[in-house]
Amino acid sequence: MNDTLLRTSLLDILQSLGSAAAGVLLAGGYGLYLQQLHLRESAQRTLIEANLWPTPRATQDIDLILSAELVADAQSMGAVRSTLDKLQYKVVQSAKFLQFQRTIAGSKVVKIDLLTAQLDTLENHPAIQANDRRARPVTSDRPELHAHPTDGALLLMESPLRINVQGTLSAGAAFQTKVAIPHPFAYLLMKLTAYRDRRTDRNKDLGRHHALDLFRIVAMLTEPQPDQVQANLRQWADNAQVRSCKKLVKSDFASPTAPGVLAMRQHPLWQNDAQLDVFLEALNELFS
Repeated sequence: MNDTLLRTSLLDILQSLGSAAAGVLLAGGYGLYLQQLHLRESAQRTLIEANLWPTPRATQDIDLILSAELVADAQSMGAVRSTLDKLQYKVVQSAKFLQFQRTIAGSKVVKIDLLTAQLDTLENHPAIQANDRRARPVTSDRPELHAHPTDGALLLMESPLRINVQGTLSAGAAFQTKVAIPHPFAYLLMKLTAYRDRRTDRNKDLGRHHALDLFRIVAMLTEPQPDQVQANLRQWADNAQVRSCKKLVKSDFASPTAPGVLAMRQHPLWQNDAQLDVFLEALNELFS
C-alpha cells in the first residue's frame, strides 16, 4: 500500500476526531513503519543501527487502539463512529463493528481495525461490557461500534511515543498532528502474542510478519526504554499474558535456529544476520 494513501487516511480520521483523538493510539505494522521513519529522520541513538533495520513495511491496515476510557464513554465511541461514517468507511460484515473499510484512488482498499486493552483490564471497568471478541460501553445509547480486546495491550496510555506526522487530507489541505504509538513494553507483548497465535497458520504466513516486527521493536529501542520495559515486566510478572510471552521467548527466540527466529529470517524483508546476536541477547535479557 502506498504510504501517502495510508497517511492521508490516518490524518483524515485524527483531524475529524479532534479532542477524542487523545484516546487513540496507532499500532500494527503501520505504527512501526511511521516510528521507523521518525527515528531515521531524528537520528536518535538506537540499540541497533538504522542501516541494519529491515525495509519499512506498510500494509493496507490501520490498527487503531482505543483506550479503555474511550471505550467506556458512549459519546467518544459515537465520535469515532461518526468520523468513520463521514469518511465513507463501510462495516466489514465478517467483523461487524470491529473493522471498517473504504476504497480510495479507484481500487485501493484501506481497512481500519479497532482494538483496545486486554480483556482482564476491560472486565474490571464498570462502564464496559466485554468478552474475548469485543468491548463496548454498557449504556443503552451506545453507538454501533466495538473494539477487539488485545492480548498484551497493557499500560497503553503510559509513556507512548508521540511523533509528528504531516501530510495531506483527502480534501487537499495540508495537515499535521501528533500520533501516539504504544511504548515498546506493550508493543513487544502484542507482537509476541500475535506471533504466538499465527505461528502455525500457513494462511497467515506462519507469523513471519510479527516475528520480523519483534526485531524492529528491539532494534529501535532508545534510552531509557530497555530499563522501562524490564521494570514493567517485573510489575506485571503475575499477568497471564506476560507469563505466556516469557515462555514464548525461551521456546521460540532463544537461538538462531529457534522457530521464531527462523520465521523472522525467512521473511523477504530480512536483511542479514549481522545483528542477530545483539537482537537475541537483548530480547532474552528483557524477558529473563
